[in-house]
Amino acid sequence: MKFLLSIITILIFAGVNAQSITFRSLRAADSEFEKFSYSNAARLYEASLEEAEDSLYIYQQLALCYRNMNDSKSAEKYLEEVVKSPEIEPQFIYLYAQALASNGKYDQAKNWYKKYQDKAGDDPRAKEKLEALHNLNRFFADSSKFEIKRMPYNSPGLDFSPAIYKEGIVFASSRPNGNEWVRTSFNWDESRFLDLYQVQQGSDQAERFIDHFQTKYHEGPLAFYDNEQKVVFTRNNIVGKRLKKDGEGVTRLKLFFAESDGEGGWTNIQPFKYNSDDYSVGHPAINENGDAMIFSSDMNGGLGESDLYIVFKTGDEWSEPKNLGSEVNTAGKEMFPSLVSNNLYFASDGRGGLGGLDIFEAGLDLAFEVVSVNNIGYPINSRKDDFGLVSNDNFRSGYFSSARIDSLKDDIYYFERDYYVLKGLALNEDTNEPLPGVDVFVKSEEGELIYRRSDENGEFRIEDISPDLWNVSGVKNTFNLVAEERVTIKEEDDVERLVKIYFSPQIIYPVDFPASITDFITTVDDLENPISNRVRNHSADSLIIKPIYYDFDESKLLVAGKEELDNLIIFMQLYPELIIALSSHTDSRGDEDYNLLLSQRRANAAFEYLVEKGVKAEMLQPTGRGESMPAVECGNCSEKQHQANRRTEFLIVGSKD
Repeated sequence: MKFLLSIITILIFAGVNAQSITFRSLRAADSEFEKFSYSNAARLYEASLEEAEDSLYIYQQLALCYRNMNDSKSAEKYLEEVVKSPEIEPQFIYLYAQALASNGKYDQAKNWYKKYQDKAGDDPRAKEKLEALHNLNRFFADSSKFEIKRMPYNSPGLDFSPAIYKEGIVFASSRPNGNEWVRTSFNWDESRFLDLYQVQQGSDQAERFIDHFQTKYHEGPLAFYDNEQKVVFTRNNIVGKRLKKDGEGVTRLKLFFAESDGEGGWTNIQPFKYNSDDYSVGHPAINENGDAMIFSSDMNGGLGESDLYIVFKTGDEWSEPKNLGSEVNTAGKEMFPSLVSNNLYFASDGRGGLGGLDIFEAGLDLAFEVVSVNNIGYPINSRKDDFGLVSNDNFRSGYFSSARIDSLKDDIYYFERDYYVLKGLALNEDTNEPLPGVDVFVKSEEGELIYRRSDENGEFRIEDISPDLWNVSGVKNTFNLVAEERVTIKEEDDVERLVKIYFSPQIIYPVDFPASITDFITTVDDLENPISNRVRNHSADSLIIKPIYYDFDESKLLVAGKEELDNLIIFMQLYPELIIALSSHTDSRGDEDYNLLLSQRRANAAFEYLVEKGVKAEMLQPTGRGESMPAVECGNCSEKQHQANRRTEFLIVGSKD
């Protein structure tokens, strides 16, 4: 009996001791997690897992640790346990689907995104992810255009976010720099702090970038501008020589500007106006003039974990950051922007793609408003993280970062892309003279439509046209297109192809163009010919098309405007040979240049609505007039007068046989 009691006593004390050890390990793991020391936290959570009573909590924490360290395989392993719970929070279902996609398990990912969509409901990411996974082939459509190469100067550590500089690149790296005794590892994933390195053109060797603005902590993504005489770069929040942390113990990122001293160094380092100790700003993209900058931030009021913002510089002052909105940002992460011509490239894990961070291209207008967003596809994007794309020649070649070989390690890649140019000439068939102002439409067999307008020499040019069979047509007031031209661009062709399109003078109608639709109907209704019969077989009064109006500073079509456009569609069905100009205007408030762009967006909105309803694009001429042609002339305008000036009017400007 004494022996039995002794055994029971030993077991009791052993159990208490094991529980005590587990509790201490779990508390230590939580402490490391709260300090963002995910690598240490993961080891402690795994040590306490075997004896823990609440294994679900530990599985969740381990999943979050490995997700934050970009280890999608380990994250999937623990998320697989988490999602078995009937009380699982929707976010873990989303993370599980995300991990499955990053690991190439697309069919399983679809099932779990659908489950997340059923639970979360209103998160647009799920819908976009599912659409992408159901149409994976579109990401591979242009893959034959690209050649990519992993660069030989990559290290065993992190190498990412290249910036083009002196025809070479400067990039962030965690490789040792020869002064390892002054370096410290970064607790997040135990990688070294980041330094900047440079590779000269034609070299395979990376050398440490100049020391003028480097510290012993993180220096990261940067961008050069003003003929490479100026730079904006990312750095840890440092006071003196020490890291500064916020109330949550986080060291935030900040942006700084510097100028070349003309002797290979950098001087006049200045902080960005909107740096903060409470949130991060980093990953800059800046235009060549230095008066427009896009950056990533987790500041309050964003749409997700990190969003892209834009600021404009007037004189020495930066405007307040403006969120780029849901056209770009999601509930996930948007980061690593770069500007190439009129396009913004950025990385996102909240949009449909192949997995992890994918690189997207956003088309920008002259006011830096986003007009389109597209995933640039494989092979630049993979199922792992891909980000930090830069190019200086219209996306014909450049560099990007990817973790495709090892999800724990980022590498730099070089890409080249096939590139073709279609040059065209619009000519008068009778005189063989060039025709300026021709609206040219180039359409592929796959349905892609490209628009250009011929210049004063009758010339037009399309950069970066895909190999395909293209049909080239055009519209010119008082002229008819003689014949649509067809041109085939093959991969083995020369870079440039030339096409000519001819026009003949147009038949004269019984009204002078341009003419209002009302004048046209009134005139032809008095005639005895087939043209007028189309009106009489309908109702002439119902075909009187009124202008459409807009809310202040908006281009969105109102309900009344759509109803008027539907009437215009009926008229154009009766007279399909007539060419209609959509002339859009603004009120007098705001900058003239901005109003010109706003009016063009209004014209484009009406144009797109009509085309979606079946009107041929070549029969429409959308033109923004800005504030130059008010319907009501007024000095101190009332709101009613402003409203009358915010309009799109419709004119018949020609016909096509």
